[in-house]
Formats: sequence, structure tokens, C-alpha cells
Amino acid sequence: MANNTEAGELSWGIFVPHGGAGEFTGWPGPAAWTRMRESAADFDALGFDHLWVSDHLMASGTDRTGPFFEGYSTLAALTQVTTHARLGALVTCAYYRNAGMLAKQAASVDVMSDGRLIFALGGGWDETESLAYGYPFPTPGERVDTFAETLAAVALLWSEDVVTFNGSHVQLRGASCNPRPLRRPPVWTGTHGRRGLRIAAQHADVANWNVGLSDFRRLSAELARACREVGRNPSSIDTSVFRLAELSGDPKSVEQTLGKIGVPPEAIPGLSQDHFIGSPDQVAPRVQEFVDEGATHIVIMCLDSPSTNLSAERFYHGVIPQIRPRITH
Repeated sequence: MANNTEAGELSWGIFVPHGGAGEFTGWPGPAAWTRMRESAADFDALGFDHLWVSDHLMASGTDRTGPFFEGYSTLAALTQVTTHARLGALVTCAYYRNAGMLAKQAASVDVMSDGRLIFALGGGWDETESLAYGYPFPTPGERVDTFAETLAAVALLWSEDVVTFNGSHVQLRGASCNPRPLRRPPVWTGTHGRRGLRIAAQHADVANWNVGLSDFRRLSAELARACREVGRNPSSIDTSVFRLAELSGDPKSVEQTLGKIGVPPEAIPGLSQDHFIGSPDQVAPRVQEFVDEGATHIVIMCLDSPSTNLSAERFYHGVIPQIRPRITH
């Protein structure tokens, strides 16, 4: 929930190019950072409500060796080149981040940004990356347990002076977190399974999913059911969707961009139907469908970044003005 929006109001987010999709393959590290810093400042000035990086250790795509910037040190740096937008990692991986350290990192970013942090957390999924960096890859159940315990432990560290926490995966012994966030950061979750949705129903302000329209509709219904099971009004939790975007108007541009990172278009299910590809007039109805299904936060990653801001600018100026808020009765 961005500084200028309240719960339930439409807000708009964008990924800063940071190497997570392999977009900096072939770039020298310093040049990539310069472009990343410029993009964040540009997107902030455009008026996007929240800016994002991903929380991984390696780029995706066929070649995973390209420049890729670590999430929370990057967010700390971006606090100094932005003034408006909230900042977050969509989503932070719980099992390879010590919960106490994560609470400190996130709180530090919040203070540095004058209270603009979004705390987004998930269970993690990238086994190849985990094993490459020497992290054991837990079972799905263990990852969800760690996710839940991390949410609980971080909340305590941000509200209590001294914390002891005896979880199966998270242990704290007289830990404290000073400075704390300036105010409670919004909590976003990124889980799809039944247990993960139940945890979201208990703790999240926003549930974010990287899915097409039909899956978004299904997950929204399952989240509402989970809310009712834990005694929460489903209308008190927002939903968000993350989609790829490319608004250059050149069909070949998508293939060329994906080709640079070794990903054929057919490897991305629903690329032309469920993602935001085309002219602003073509993309706006697809965005509207998600809004009509209840999405209150839309997050995009522009395929033509980092070489240009064209898609970002066309989305902001050409798509967003066409979107009508969902009518509820």
C-alpha cells in the first residue's frame, strides 16, 4: 500500500531492472548499477506507487551468470534515489534468510526510506539456486513452516523490546531490533498452496500472485475461504497480481528481448493472453479484467527494460488512466 493509497485502493508497481530476469546479461556490473539507479529514479518520478526487486542470488534464464544485485542492499541504495514510491523485494525468501537478520535489514531500509518499506515474504522455490549457494533445500512443508515462523518472529522483533522465540526453524534468544520501522510496514505474501493461503489470511495485508486470470480468480476464492476459516473478513485483505509487460507495439521486440536471456516465448504460458503485451489500448482491457476480479495492486516487469523506459511510460500514461476501480455492492 503506497504512501498515497489506502487499503482497497488501486495502486501500481513496477520492477526496477536489477538482473533478476537476466536483463543485464553481458553488462559490466557498474554500468548495470548506473542503469538500475536511473530507472528507479525515473519510475519514482513517473508516479508509480511501489518499486520492486526480486530476492534471488542468481539471474534466471539459460545463462544465470549475469549481473544480479542482492535484494536488501539494493533496496537500501534505492532509498537514496527515490522519494515517493514504496520499496520492496517481491518476494523475500524465508528459508535462506535468518529471521532476526531479515528483521534488521528490513527495518533499516524502512528507516532509510522514511517509512516506505513493503515487507513481502514467501516460502521460496529455487532449488538450483539454493544448492548452488550451499543452502539445503527444505521440503515444501518445511518451507511453509519457516515462512510462518519468520512472519511471526519479525512481527515480534518490530513490536517488542526483547524477543525470545522457540520455533522449529526460527530461534531467538533475547534478540532486539533497534531501530524499528517507523510504522508497521504493509505485509505482502506470495504463496499459492492451502497452508500458505491460510497464513496469508492470518497475517497479510496483501496476497500477491504471479498467475493468469483464471488462476487469479481461483486463488481469490480460496483466499476468501481461508479468511472465513480463521475468522477474518475477506474484504480486509487486498490482492495483487504480477505480470510481464511490453508496450512497444513491435511483436518482434518480445522475441528479441526473451532471446537475449535464452527464453523462448513459448516457455512463458499465456504470454500474449495473460500478460500485458501490446499497445496501451490492447493492454488496458486485460488489466481491467484483473481489477474486476478484485486485484487492487498491479505490479509489472517491463521486458524492454533496461534498454528503455518506453513500456513503463506507456503503461503509466496510456493504460492506468483507462482503468476503472472495481464496483462493489
